[in-house]
Amino acid sequence: MEEFEKNNEIIEETEDLAEETFEEVSEKKPNWKSELWDWIKAIVVALIVAYFLKNYVLTLAVVDGESMEPTLQHADRLYVNKLFYTPQKGDIVIVETRDPQAPFYIKRVIAAEGDSLYIDFSTGDVFVNDEKLDEPYINEKTNLIGNFVFGKMAKNEFSRENPLVLDEDEYFVMGDNRNNSKDSREIGPVSEKDIIGHAVFRFWPLNKIESITD
Repeated sequence: MEEFEKNNEIIEETEDLAEETFEEVSEKKPNWKSELWDWIKAIVVALIVAYFLKNYVLTLAVVDGESMEPTLQHADRLYVNKLFYTPQKGDIVIVETRDPQAPFYIKRVIAAEGDSLYIDFSTGDVFVNDEKLDEPYINEKTNLIGNFVFGKMAKNEFSRENPLVLDEDEYFVMGDNRNNSKDSREIGPVSEKDIIGHAVFRFWPLNKIESITD
């Protein structure tokens, strides 16, 4: 009889243990709906962060063409800073254009709002606020005139005595490869709202990784 009672106790303990184990397994069983919702939330957050970074902090740009040689080469990849950026003279910037063939230009800011600018095409020298610029970054002296400047010259509105004066939020940009660049000499000054950001770092090709800020 005692042995029978012991067997019952063992059976009861075994049943209790089985119930506890089942409850633990049930608790640990993954809820696929909950996991799916967690994944959806993570993806949405990642997309929001990526959108914010791309539109307000950093974006990428690819150099297309030779207009910024020797500073930048065709197919160089750049990081572009957009966060709280105000264009400064000497900065390499990304400019949004109205040209369907070339929606973006990569150029250097030569003169900013309030500055006067004149280019002496006989010598290739550029004057900002009546001071000749020291331009070690250019490929060669400036000889290419461009339609905008040519139009100003035809109306006697572009000379050493009567330079171009930039209005508020206007910037004069040019490529470093001066005689192979479509820039403000052709299209005129660009507005600050058309300047997307400041090219700060070249990350490709790998053998040319470097900061491109002064």
